[in-house]
Amino acid sequence: MLTIHPATTDRIAKSASPADPIVLCAADENYVKPLTVMLHSAAASLNPGRHLHVVLFDGGIEESSLTGIRESLIDFPVNIDILRPDLSQVSDLMTSHHITHTAYLRLMAARLLPDSIEKVIYLDSDVLVVDDLTKMWEMDLEENYCLAATDISCPFIDAREIKDPELQACKPWINAISPVANWKELGIDGSANYFNSGVMVLNLKKWRQENVERKLFECLRKNSSYVWCWDQYALNVVFAGKWGQLPLRWNQGAHVFEYPSEEYSPVDRDSFESMRDRPAIIHYTTEWKPWDFQPFHPLRETYYDQLDQTAWQGWRPADPGFNFRRWWDRKAVDVIRKWIVNWRKVKLLFSMV
Repeated sequence: MLTIHPATTDRIAKSASPADPIVLCAADENYVKPLTVMLHSAAASLNPGRHLHVVLFDGGIEESSLTGIRESLIDFPVNIDILRPDLSQVSDLMTSHHITHTAYLRLMAARLLPDSIEKVIYLDSDVLVVDDLTKMWEMDLEENYCLAATDISCPFIDAREIKDPELQACKPWINAISPVANWKELGIDGSANYFNSGVMVLNLKKWRQENVERKLFECLRKNSSYVWCWDQYALNVVFAGKWGQLPLRWNQGAHVFEYPSEEYSPVDRDSFESMRDRPAIIHYTTEWKPWDFQPFHPLRETYYDQLDQTAWQGWRPADPGFNFRRWWDRKAVDVIRKWIVNWRKVKLLFSMV
């Protein structure tokens, strides 16, 4: 049965069992519905006899919304401890689009959680869990700072450094050719994989030993003019060469559906097909979310199937009516994207990508 409490580190330490998954998430009022859907899907996917311990970094959630979370999870073996970090500590960092300063709270995990918790699963609110998180919980962290999945949207630090002939065909469809633009100055391997930070297993013990939080925030502030994708930039820079690969099906990014087929994939065929067709976690990446009116995502209805099992059963986004600026923004994105793909195809013919 669900328990949910405002928390202290002592309480979290006493209630968390290392045998069952400990999930860390961070959200504000804007993301309450998807947060609830994510937690409900994670709880519903547990195998019998398993328990889920959740630590929620509250970036500003109203009490009425917490009531909705309680109602949605009341019958599941879940307990939720709520911490309210000081957002002023990250107020100078970049935000844009749908991202608020709450996104940076995950970087404080090692300091805010008790020392007895040596690892956590971090989940963004815009994911849907399909498989038992215990399987991820039991994966070996070894000496890595984290386990994470290659970002299918931008799989390399700099795709221009990839010389493997079998990988050339993917380049027109990659979202960002170089997500860490200053990788040479930082001494990072440009041909290395780049990971998505929305699903991770964090090695908090190692973070504490090496004062990782300080390194991450120093990276963000020192390289502020190069930061792309917020916290993800710092994690990929600081953890370069020191993170372990999650099977890709544990973080299915929306961009997987942009590649024409597995032949154009930036990863091996089996991993790509498993990620696309048998996801363990569906991640509704990009700013076009399934809870927006008429966004594209082939698994949008899967999200609503789960939402209809929560306190927000039956909720659907209202039709905002025609708005020329919104229509133009989306049309412009489509046109620019198609132009980029075609231009890269041409460049690829002359080995310029």
